[in-house]
Amino acid sequence: MSKLDLHCHTTASDGTLAPAALVGLAHSLGITTLAITDHDTTAGLPAARRAAAAAGIELIPGIEFGCDLPYGEIHLLGYLFDDTYPALVARLAWLREGRTIRGQEMVAKLNALGVPVAWPRVQAIAAGGAVGRPHVAQALIEGGWVADTDEAFSRYLAWGGPAYVPRRRLAPPDVIALLRAAGGVAVLAHPAHIPALEQELPALAAAGLAGLETYYGQYDAATVDRLARLAAQFDLVPTGGSDYHARAIKDHAMLGGNPPLPADTVARLRARGQGAPRAI
Repeated sequence: MSKLDLHCHTTASDGTLAPAALVGLAHSLGITTLAITDHDTTAGLPAARRAAAAAGIELIPGIEFGCDLPYGEIHLLGYLFDDTYPALVARLAWLREGRTIRGQEMVAKLNALGVPVAWPRVQAIAAGGAVGRPHVAQALIEGGWVADTDEAFSRYLAWGGPAYVPRRRLAPPDVIALLRAAGGVAVLAHPAHIPALEQELPALAAAGLAGLETYYGQYDAATVDRLARLAAQFDLVPTGGSDYHARAIKDHAMLGGNPPLPADTVARLRARGQGAPRAI
């Protein structure tokens, strides 16, 4: 019996397990198809591929992008793309550079507030992965400035907080076009979080969106039913995943803890792919 999780994170971005360790956990949980979807990076894929091949797990290449909208942001998941496609590689390098600059600016803001978090420590916590707010939060916890990640965000790092810094983002149509050019597909992540979702979907579908994350993490049955109806209405593939980062992050489900996905989910996504990459 197939068990799928198409949304999880490793130490290549803001997860706490290295790619091979995450694949090992997936194997222990009976997951047969896994997509690693780190933020703005595919750096975890080579190690994950080797581990998945050894474990007999189907590994789907994935990634997660943050995108700007007038009222805030949405996230788009990419699947089944060529991670060596030059335009994609260049854009990811630009985004990762922006994450580093953002991290340095957040640390500078904290220092100005009298919180002596050190940038080298944040880099060490990130351990070579794409720097994100959870790494800054961990430095705050280590320094005794906050009790946990929730407090780090609520006091300092959340949108509008005194140490918040916006990061480089792409517009949704640009992400969709980039993924399609790389032979992949785009899926709207955790859509129940999006205000006026029904108003956003027509434009996203027209831009080439392939799927809607329907079976997500801790969504209840009513939410899954609502999203499944929207996926059918806009001819989108209903996908899903846990959004696993770490056992200690209570806003995300345990790996494989998402509602069960249809066994043909990946086949349907693959059918929406664009084949060989094309220039953009």
